Amino acid sequence: MTHRLNTPVLLSILMGLILMGACSNSLWDELPSPIARFIAEYFPGSGIKSYDIGNDSTYHVRIDNSVSLVFNQALDWTVVDVNGGTLPEVFVQDQLPPALFRYIQEGEDAGNVFRVSRDSTYYKVTLHDTVLTYEIETGRITYPDGTTRDT
Repeated sequence: MTHRLNTPVLLSILMGLILMGACSNSLWDELPSPIARFIAEYFPGSGIKSYDIGNDSTYHVRIDNSVSLVFNQALDWTVVDVNGGTLPEVFVQDQLPPALFRYIQEGEDAGNVFRVSRDSTYYKVTLHDTVLTYEIETGRITYPDGTTRDT
C-alpha cells in the first residue's frame, strides 16, 4: 500500500510551523535595535524568552539560555547575568574598562565572570569566588572585605 501526500494537509502543517516561528520571533522584532545588536554580538543565535519595560523605563530581557539583561533608558546595558554560567570572554574584554579587564586577565579569571553590573560611577564584577567593585573615577578595585587595589 502506498501513501500519497495530501497536499492541503501538508500545506496546513507547513503554515502552522511558519506561524509558530513568526510568533517566537515577535519578541525579537519588538526589541530596540541597539539591544538586538548587543544580543546578536555577544549571545549569537539566542532566542528571546521574555522582554519588558519597567516602570523606571529600564528594559529587561531574558534570552533562551537563561541570560538576564537590563538596559537603561539610553539602551546601555546595566546588568548582564548569566545565572550560573559564565559570560563570553569577548564580552568581558570588550565591555569592561581596559584596566579592570587587565586585572581580571592577570588573575586568569576572564573566563570566570558570572555577572557584571554598572552605573556611571562603578562596575561590579561577580567572579567564581569573589566580587570586585571598580570605581571609574579612581580606577580602584575593592573586594568585599574592604581590601583595595589601584589599577
